[in-house]
Amino acid sequence: MLFVLALLLPVVPGRAESAAPVRAVSLAPSLTELVFAMGLGDRLVGRSSACDYPAEAQGVPVAGDFGRPNWEVVQGLKPKVVLATDLEKAGMARHLERSGIRVLLLPSESWDRLTEAAQEIGRALGEPAAAETWVAGMAARRAALEKRVEDFWRDRRRPRIYVEVWGDPPTTAGKETFLDELVSMAGGKNIAGDLRGTYIHVSSEWIIAQDPDVILLAYMTASAPRRESLARRPGWGSMQAVKDGAVCANIPPECLLRPGPRLMDGAEALAEWLMNYQRSASSAQATEAKEVSGQRPEGR
Repeated sequence: MLFVLALLLPVVPGRAESAAPVRAVSLAPSLTELVFAMGLGDRLVGRSSACDYPAEAQGVPVAGDFGRPNWEVVQGLKPKVVLATDLEKAGMARHLERSGIRVLLLPSESWDRLTEAAQEIGRALGEPAAAETWVAGMAARRAALEKRVEDFWRDRRRPRIYVEVWGDPPTTAGKETFLDELVSMAGGKNIAGDLRGTYIHVSSEWIIAQDPDVILLAYMTASAPRRESLARRPGWGSMQAVKDGAVCANIPPECLLRPGPRLMDGAEALAEWLMNYQRSASSAQATEAKEVSGQRPEGR
């Protein structure tokens, strides 16, 4: 009798068997990294040709370029969701959605937008808890870094930083970039932080007039200038950062320019560089002061 009743009871979805994983395609490197960082990399059935991190992502089939899906390939992969920060052709989103594929456009050019993107992806893939766990972990890292930075710079003047993402023409990060936020988290002050916009062309004259304490080179290509070449730019030799050799050029550009999970890696690396440079500068100043003091005539 119990066996018969069991056969007659309705099957409740999600209880007798778990739902099939939601298949997704990511067309943005930052979002691909985010999916893997949340432990959901197995949900990706397609990626853009620019999605190169983590290493496991390179095993996912290419379904187009950055923001530019290959319609036939995407259709063949049968995803439920396409993730992008933007699409090259606005009509492509409507085309995909008419085919039953949900499109999530998730620009992440700030801390808040990045965490919102994580939560949106978590819900879309049926794993909101994974997103909440990742967001909480990132928030804890940020809080720890901000405390360390605050403690170190409490009685010191924070360095003014010129961020260069391109040299011809000079291009820097404005207030509407997550790089501006990253510099602040690391303990610096972006000299272009009051300029509206994202990546802004500025003149050499403007940079020289700002006289930054530190220059941060953040080039995504291999054409980044060498530190010593900055002094050969007309007028740049007069800047304090160039005189002091205060040029940071050793942080992986992906951690500075790709608005994704490695944002905290970039912030932590820059914070460490700034603190180490300040310690070194303070030590050099103390040594110089002792030497000057030792040269004073007796009785003075």
